[in-house]
Order: sequence, then structure tokens, then C-alpha cells
Amino acid sequence: MDSLLSDVRYAFRRLARAPGFATIAIATLALGIGANTAIFSLVKAVLIRPLPYGDPERLTMLWGKMAKGATTWLSGPEVRDYAAEAHTFVSVAVYSSSAANLTGDQEPERVVAAEVSPNMFVTLGVPAVVGQAFAPSANAPEIADQVVLSYSLWQRRFGGSRDIVGRRILVNGAQDTVIGVMPEGFKLPLDFSDDRPSELWRPLDLLAPEWGGWGNHSLIGVARLREGISPELATATMRKLEDQWIRDGVGGGWNDRDIVRRAAVPIKDLVLGDVRFAFWVLLGAVGVILVIACANVANLMLAKSEERHREIAVRTAIGASRGRILQQLLTESVLLAAFGGAVGLGMAYLGIRTLLALRPPGIPRIEQVGLDASVLGFTLLLAVATGVLFGMAPAIELSRSYLNESLKESGRLGTVSRTGQRFRDWLAATQMALSVVLLISALLLVRSFLELQRIDLGFDPRNALTLRLTLPVEIYADDSEVIRIVRTLRQRFTELSGVQAVGATRLLPLTGTIGDWSITLEGHTKLPGDNPNGDWQVVTPGYFESMGMKLVRGRFFAETDAERAPVVAVINETMAKRYWAGEDPIGKRFRVNRETYPWITIVGIVGQVRQNAITEKPRAEMYVPHAQWAAAGGSTRRAMTFVIRTVGDPLAIFPRALEAVRSMDPNLPLAEVRTLDQVAAAALSQARFTTLLLAGFAGLALMLATIGIYGVISLLVARRRREIGIRLALGAGSASILRMVVMRGMTLVAVGLSMGLVAAVALTRVVASLLYAVKPLDPMTFMVVPGILVFVAMLACAIPAARAARLDPVITLREE
Repeated sequence: MDSLLSDVRYAFRRLARAPGFATIAIATLALGIGANTAIFSLVKAVLIRPLPYGDPERLTMLWGKMAKGATTWLSGPEVRDYAAEAHTFVSVAVYSSSAANLTGDQEPERVVAAEVSPNMFVTLGVPAVVGQAFAPSANAPEIADQVVLSYSLWQRRFGGSRDIVGRRILVNGAQDTVIGVMPEGFKLPLDFSDDRPSELWRPLDLLAPEWGGWGNHSLIGVARLREGISPELATATMRKLEDQWIRDGVGGGWNDRDIVRRAAVPIKDLVLGDVRFAFWVLLGAVGVILVIACANVANLMLAKSEERHREIAVRTAIGASRGRILQQLLTESVLLAAFGGAVGLGMAYLGIRTLLALRPPGIPRIEQVGLDASVLGFTLLLAVATGVLFGMAPAIELSRSYLNESLKESGRLGTVSRTGQRFRDWLAATQMALSVVLLISALLLVRSFLELQRIDLGFDPRNALTLRLTLPVEIYADDSEVIRIVRTLRQRFTELSGVQAVGATRLLPLTGTIGDWSITLEGHTKLPGDNPNGDWQVVTPGYFESMGMKLVRGRFFAETDAERAPVVAVINETMAKRYWAGEDPIGKRFRVNRETYPWITIVGIVGQVRQNAITEKPRAEMYVPHAQWAAAGGSTRRAMTFVIRTVGDPLAIFPRALEAVRSMDPNLPLAEVRTLDQVAAAALSQARFTTLLLAGFAGLALMLATIGIYGVISLLVARRRREIGIRLALGAGSASILRMVVMRGMTLVAVGLSMGLVAAVALTRVVASLLYAVKPLDPMTFMVVPGILVFVAMLACAIPAARAARLDPVITLREE
């Protein structure tokens, strides 16, 4: 311990005598350690921390293998059949997203809500923190007036009062009883990726008539596996059920051509989704940054080690062992890394604050990112490991037993140690190779992101305001009244100055996944296992115009498509080609759900809209007028999102739109007020977030690698001043000296580029799943990156080369 304390004191003194070296080394290490700490805290909060459920490894979601962004929702009969498999599942619970208006003494508030089967909380294994959740054996109609609150809603609206249990609150204008509050951070599985998760839960009656048919797929299923049952075994059981459904000729979207059956998918796989892989890529990227930073500091220390050969020789001569010298040198390295870690921790804190300020939507649990004890422990271990990593090479070189040769080589009149120079060259080339891999990966993501931005969304996001309004059934029980209010509000919005078009929809594109509905095609014989269906949308007249959608054939909806008029529909091109290929769909008819429902006549065809996700393959989609949906086979939609297309700034219209709503009902809150541009931008937030981070890390890697090349060439010039002076004295021109130095540096660059390109060919396949319309071996990217690196490296070499070419041989030889 005495020797260790002595080494620490000596290390302090050495760093104090070389403030420039210490500052550069600490800053370099701080960049690497800070980036790693920030991304590790992100990975820990999002990926490593267990989901807040009881025994989450046994939780699965009943899901289908579909295109990215799509959801496999369930019908009531399917859920009941899955739940009957008692030897596979302990329980099967379902939920359906909705919303609720909270009124009363406070300002009206619109909150996201969900209807959950009474066994949902037991299935997830999470008890209430205050009061109790729904009893799994409860009869849903008997507890229809009970609600459970989220922790955040309890704190925000009710002040965290412990007497909330048993209190009656106004939900959608009706008196409901609060029976419990869920723990802080509790969310339903798919809520983790939503900006506005559900904050209020009501019981769902699976025996209600709306869940009695096979065609209505609007339920999200969660299942807890029995002990010893794997997801694969559960999936096999589901396959048998689906085969039986096919034989029985019943409905279900499980055999749609866009779906390859359903599976019991581990809940973590769906909660984390694509974020998991992207974050591991980012963690690997910052690991590369740290290696490059360590190589830079190792080069700096190797350069400094030239000055310490005599000191180490004296220590060895008076009896210091090689192990003792190694201890002292590694103590200096670890101390330097500790300072770098401390500064890096501050950088990580600022980086985390920046990440939280950006708060990209769609990333689960990002709000839990922070510097806790485990992150601090990670930083400490990282600093120690970093110190050992970059300090090992100079420590081994200086502690060699054959120091006579080194002492000769390190004299003022000697030349550079070939062994030391080769090692520094190798470090610089390695830095360049790692930078190549990061830059190519980042440029691939940038090109992919640009391709994503070029995708035709099927609508015009410019100059449009969106706002969501819900008419609670407890107050507006009459369907005709709901239709009248939606129609009246649309008319009032249209009359506002600066408004071009107004329409409403049950769900905006890119804001959620719409369910599908089984349909019967007039004149088509349904074969066994055949299940024609379409994603269903409910819209008002004016919706297509307000969204800027393309009319391919026929017409849009008109005011004459009212409640008592014949039921009509507009379909998209995918649905037209799938079910009426080679025919004109205009005038064709289909119906939803049961034979008792009326035929729906197709009056128009619109272009493809990216509904569920930007990169999703277009699905068959049908639009039915809001006023006719109840007659068509559904139920009148009370939650509608209005789209108001304006001449100028869409947000400027909001105060007048709010006034129009308040004049009809002051207790109706508006929610999700944002522009259509913001909706489209949010859909690309994850891709933008990953691309920006990786591009930033690649830029940092390029900067550090350039500094490394510059340092190696500068040191080489400094050590070869005598040789260069002699060359100049013998008649060598400045151009030849310049060429000699630049060629030396570019040789290192060429070696690094070669290694990096070979590594990139193998490693860029890793990011293939993050790319869109760009191949991992994209030729343009593999040509551009080397060009950038060669240009930057030439600049790094040019400065020391110019310095060498300007040397005065008389002054140089006199110094020697």
C-alpha cells in the first residue's frame, strides 16, 4: 500500500509537470468514457432492466409474423379458444385501447384509457400499490362502474391522495368508483412505445355482443405460460387451434396472405422491438470510440516514454524489478484514466440530459435513463480497464530488461526506435480502420434515413392541424346525436377563416395500428380457409381532401352519404387489386361481419396510405362514412380525429377551433393537438435518433483517428529533424521533403483503409435490419467514405509535412 501511495503521488507530480499532455489525454479519454457511460445508461434502462411485471419471462403476446409496424389483433371467439388451452396458458388476458374525458371540479382533461379483461393485472403479475386491481374472477358487467388509475394520473390530478380509493369521479360524464392505483412505471405492454400511455383502466366484457363475432379483430392478447411451457410449445398449440378453425370454416385474420399464422411471442421482444438491436449497435459504436481514444492516449504516452528511458534505466540499475516498474507506470495510466472518467461522467450527464430533452417518441422507458449506482460502477470499471488498456503498451516497452539498446536509440543524435515506431504506426492504422467501419455504417444509415424521407406517405402533411375529440357514451348515448355533433363541428371548422378543408377519421395514419375486419364479397364463392378482409377506417366527408389524398377512380364521400342513404365505401388500390383484379371495382359490393348486414357499394378508389408504419407493405383498406358505419355492421365511432387543412400556419387556427368546441360543450376536452407534419416526423423519430447518434459517433471517431495520424507524423518529424536537416543541407528540395512525409502518413492511411474496408464488408451486414432501400454493401458508400478519409488524412499529414519542409538545415544541425 505504501508503494502504491508513493506511485500515486509521483503520478500526480508528473501530470502537474506536463499540463498540456495531461489535458489532451484526459479530454480524449473523457470523450470515450463519457460516450460509453451515456449509451450504457440508455441500454441499461431500456434493454437490460427487467420489465415491471411478475416473472416476465413467462409472459407472451399472441402475435402474428407480419410486416413491420402491423399488429395481429384478436377477435372474441379466438381469445376464448386460446384461453381454453389450460395445459398451455395459466391465463389469457386482452385489452383494447380507448380514451376517457375526466371532468368535475378541475379543468376537463382527455386521458388515454384502456378496457382490460378483469384478469389482466393478475396475468401481468402486478398488484395495485393503493387499493386493489380488478379481481380476475369478477363479472365485467357487475364492475362496469369501477376504474383503476395509473400512478401518474393519481399524482397529477388527485394530488396522490391516499383516500382516492372509493372516491367517485366523473369519467365520460358518469360517476365511476376508483378501486385502486397501479405502481409507478406500470404500463400495458404496447404502451411502452407510446408517448401517451393509458392512464385509466376499465373492465372489458368479453361476452358483450360486439366481441361475439369472428370478424372484429380489435383485441390485444397477453398470455402467461404454465411452468415448463416454452413459447415454441405454446405456438404449436395455437397452430392446432388455427387448423381446427380452418376445418370448421370460421373466421379469423390469422390466415390472411399478409400473415403467417400467430405465435406466442415473448413479451420483451415486442416491447423492445427494433430498438433493442439499434441500441446494441450504438453500444458497439461507442466501444469503438473508446478503443480509438485509448489508441490515441497510448500513442501520446509512447511519445512521452522516449523521455523516460534514462529514468527507468536508473531505477533498474538501483534494483527496481520489472514488476515494480510496471506497477508505477500502470498506476500513472489508471490515474490518468480516473481523471478522464470523472470528466467523462460529467459529459455523460450532459449527454443524458440532451437525450431526455430530445425525448424521441417510440423508445420504451427512455424516461428512466439516469446515472444510478450501477452506471457509476460501470464508469469506474471502464476507467480502470481503460487505464490498463492504453497504459500496457508503454509500460511494457519501458520495463524491458534490454534497455541499453533503447538508451542508445533515444539519444539526441540517435534515430527513432524501430520497435516503438512500428507499434505507433500499427495503432494509427488501427484507428483509421475502426473509423472506416463506423463511417460506412453511419453513412449507410444516413442514406437509409434519406430514403425513408422520400417515401410517399399517400397524404400531404403540410399546413394541416389535427385534434382528437371524444363524445362519451354516458352523455351522448344516442348515435344520431353523435353523428350530428361530428357533422356540426366539421361545418363550424370549415367556416373558420383560412380553412381549406376539414374531415375526421377514427385513427390518423402513423399514429396506431388499425384492425382488420372479415368481409364477404358479392358474387365470390368463399373457399375453405379463405378469409377476405380489410383494415377498416371510419371517416367523414372532407377527410380525403383535408389529408391531400389521391383519388384514383370514382368519387370521395359527400354530405349525401348520410345515415339513411345506401351504405358506400372507398377502398385503396391494394384492396382493389387483391379482390377485383382485372375488374372495375366501382359499383362492386361487399359486407362486413354477418349476413344480416347490408351490402356496401364501392364508390371510389384512393391511393396507398402508409397507415400503420412508414415501411409497412400497403394492406387492403376500406373507408366507410362515419354516419353509415353503424348501419354497415360496426358501432358509431365516438372518438374522432379532425384534420383541418389551412392556408397558412395550422397552429394559428387552434384557438378558434377550441372556441367552436367549447361553444357546443365546455366539458369536451381536446387531445393530441399537433400538426400533420409533426405526426409524420414522429413516425421517423427512432430512425432519426439512431442515425444522428451513430453519425455523431462516426464523426468523433474520424476526428480522433485524424488526431492520431497527425500525432504519429508530427512525432516522426520531430524525431527526424537531424535527418531532414542533413537531407536539406545535401540539396534535397522542400518538395521532396514534403512528399516524403506525406507519403509516410498516407502509407499508414492506406493500410488502415484496407483493413477497415475488409472489416466493413463483414460487419455492415449487422446493420442490415436497420436499413431501408439501401444494401449493406452499397457501392456508393464504399467509395465515398475512403475519399473522405483520404482527404482528411492528407490535411492531417500536410501540417507536419509543411513544418518539415520549412526547416532551416543550419539551425537544425547546430541544435544537434
